[in-house]
Amino acid sequence: MIIFILQTLAEILAGGTSLSRTEQIEFSHPSNRKEEGGGPILNLYVYDIRESKQIQHSGKQVERKLKQTLQPASVNWSPTWFDVSMVLTAWDRTALGEHYLLSQALGILLRHRALKEEFLVPELRGYGNLNMTVAVEPQIEAGSLWSALTIALRPALYLMVTVPVEPQMSLVSLVWERTFRLTNNFDDNQSENRNGTIETITKRIVVAGIVRNATTNRPMKETEVKVIGTQKSAITNKEGLFYFEELRNGNYILEITSSGYLPCRVNALVDGLTCTFKEISLNPM
Repeated sequence: MIIFILQTLAEILAGGTSLSRTEQIEFSHPSNRKEEGGGPILNLYVYDIRESKQIQHSGKQVERKLKQTLQPASVNWSPTWFDVSMVLTAWDRTALGEHYLLSQALGILLRHRALKEEFLVPELRGYGNLNMTVAVEPQIEAGSLWSALTIALRPALYLMVTVPVEPQMSLVSLVWERTFRLTNNFDDNQSENRNGTIETITKRIVVAGIVRNATTNRPMKETEVKVIGTQKSAITNKEGLFYFEELRNGNYILEITSSGYLPCRVNALVDGLTCTFKEISLNPM
């Protein structure tokens, strides 16, 4: 979402000041600005990102559409809101030119302190207007900020926009389990109405994945996958697939080894919400 708020502000600044195009707005570190003599430029640099204290995260929502065919459910997490702090500086051939451009930027930004949805890029729409503050003092002490930027103190505007960051929607399959039916027959000579018990055991798959050759991208069979710190291990099948069942919630490290390939370790999260699927590539020695 950060790139989208920068794009939104660049379009507003380029359209409301004497700048003629968004290419005249830079986002790199101020010390890396273009060479002198390149014409007027605005530099919009993100220096701090932190979770907003004003808008709280409200959890997740599960959507399952009932159709004639089995469909996975979608888990949508409500967005987490972050305060994105930026410093806006003007650069020109003369100090007067810089002051003039910065004054123009201040005027247009004050008119857009509530970033209306129609001015947002499409990726930011759907959340309503976004709050923006325009200040003459940064969120942190000014001297510390400019010292960290390793450039001399100069006139600047300090912006803070509260933006939503929405985790990617994940699909939850209807079936991530294996079910076993165990029958105990006491009398094998009876052909009908056998006496016995039937027990059903269900095991939940929590981590699955596929192992591929990093060079050819082809699945690798008979590759060993171990869960570090446990006794669990698995061997990939001919499609390169593996899975683990009944792991407790937590972070795990998988170790993948195969003859003729460099070993590999990957992290796997078990959170009880869905099955974690890992795509792993092994490099030949």
